[in-house]
Amino acid sequence: MKMKIELTNNETKQLIDLFDRYHDTILSEWLKLASISEDDPYRDEVTINGGHTIRLIVAYIRDPETDLIVQLTKKVARERVEANVGIGEFISNINLGRSIIYRVFSKMDISESYQMKYLLVVNDFFDLYMFHAITEYTNVKDSIIQNKNLFIQEMHSDRLSILGQIAASFAHEFRNPLTSIKGFIQMIEKEAKPGTRTYFNIIKQELENLEGKITQFLYLSKMKGLDDESEIFPIDKVVRRMLEFLYPRFLDENINVYHELEKDLHMFGVEEQMKQVLLNILNNAVEELSNMDDDRMVNVKLYELDGLIHLNISNNGPIIPAHLLEDIFEPFISTKQLGTGLGLSVCKQIVEKHKGSIQVHSTIEETTFLMTFPVVTKKGDPYDNDSLQRQ
Repeated sequence: MKMKIELTNNETKQLIDLFDRYHDTILSEWLKLASISEDDPYRDEVTINGGHTIRLIVAYIRDPETDLIVQLTKKVARERVEANVGIGEFISNINLGRSIIYRVFSKMDISESYQMKYLLVVNDFFDLYMFHAITEYTNVKDSIIQNKNLFIQEMHSDRLSILGQIAASFAHEFRNPLTSIKGFIQMIEKEAKPGTRTYFNIIKQELENLEGKITQFLYLSKMKGLDDESEIFPIDKVVRRMLEFLYPRFLDENINVYHELEKDLHMFGVEEQMKQVLLNILNNAVEELSNMDDDRMVNVKLYELDGLIHLNISNNGPIIPAHLLEDIFEPFISTKQLGTGLGLSVCKQIVEKHKGSIQVHSTIEETTFLMTFPVVTKKGDPYDNDSLQRQ
């Protein structure tokens, strides 16, 4: 490496003599003004590093190589990170050293031209010093952040694994007595008075809701439901049937439903699981719209484009907050105050099991769930169904 400012032998000798003469003055001024905490675990090292830096300037004047600068800045940067010193304070202290040297040199009895030349050399050194110091500082910080993120992800994964096991255990414990209750309710209903039919319908409906929640827990635990036998089925007919199934609820909540469904679109997978996805997303839309005073709208579009089935479900309900949107498909994340946060997590698992993708976009105007799936013909092209069946 070559120094930007060329010095004669006499200039080099004079500049080195100046630093030797004013070494203690520069260091003491810097320590007096620098921002160094009383609790800094490397407080004693700070003084040593300051002295090393001044001697390093002299070494740079003699031979402008950067290896020694890199070594020192690595040490200094790592100590500043471990001392929990912010990058702003770190840079400020480095620049303070530069400013003190400028100030000391300005009071020396040397010509203005020499002063300017010497200060340019000092400036070159501090530019290099700053570059390597900040580079090392940010590298160390990035490494710490990555390690923390990895630890958080591992902890999150472990917690979800435990929760999945607990969910499966509870789900099975609830399902068994629930089956018995349903059976006894049917027996009692046969002997009940005619006027009580409404109450039995309510009881059966609530039991079905409980069964639905249990199914969600089982999906989450990956112990049942995701490995059902796959086949080719018409997704357009499935969407239409689910809209018809939910029509009474749309009507009851005064929701206008619009749909554009391209016919004869087939996909490979489990029809019942896709019904679960549609039911979850459409029910969520109804719940979000139920508290609105304005016109309520659900819009469903199904079409093929570039070999993919596109299924978009929109509603004009409230915007999903940005802090929830990023993790909306994670388990136990819900926009509803009393929601379990399992529905959309289950949807994502099912969609991905079907080689698809799911995203959500939310604005003030509308919230849209966008899903894509590989399209197949009734013969199975272009997908190799046999290979899918084996996966």
